[in-house]
Amino acid sequence: MISVPKHDGRSPRIDALSNIGRITAAARQAFRESAEATLSAIARRAGVGVATLYRHFPNRESLAGAVMEQVFHEEVEPLLAAFSRTGARREDLLDVADRVVQVLEGEWGVAASVGDLPAFAARHLAGREELLQTVHRAQAAGNLRADLDVGDVPVLLAMVITAPGVVNAEPASRRRYLSLLLDGLNPHHAEPLPARTDSEVSAS
Repeated sequence: MISVPKHDGRSPRIDALSNIGRITAAARQAFRESAEATLSAIARRAGVGVATLYRHFPNRESLAGAVMEQVFHEEVEPLLAAFSRTGARREDLLDVADRVVQVLEGEWGVAASVGDLPAFAARHLAGREELLQTVHRAQAAGNLRADLDVGDVPVLLAMVITAPGVVNAEPASRRRYLSLLLDGLNPHHAEPLPARTDSEVSAS
């Protein structure tokens, strides 16, 4: 007699999403504890086999990228939304950069595992239309230098919030370093920006 496996009513798609959720949650916690967390240890924490983890995330960087996507969605995007409601003064930008760095400080294990963190941050910031509109308003009001263009904004913010030595600095020192980095946005003391190359213009 043929034995028919019991079916619990869940589709393979639901099971896969459940596994992905458990894996990313376990990875986020593991990376908070150690940047050296292994994929096998994360699989055990998630209660799945290593083969299941690799089926969804073929390498460490892809798993770290999925976790960082979650961090951006839950922690960074609300900060950017709040920033978009400001006049984008230098102090507003300093505040949001400081708070984003605080988020990264708590998630530094996964941030260190993403690979090129500034490139990752720039890709995710580039789609924030309200952020760009806020910068345009600030330029019109004279709060930010006028020769910034659309392609500069996400790259600049990514560089500022992921600058070496800033994330792990003491709070007062971190704000001091961020303030120095943001001096380049000061419209009153800015030198004209060098022109982009043709390849940079076509890529932005």
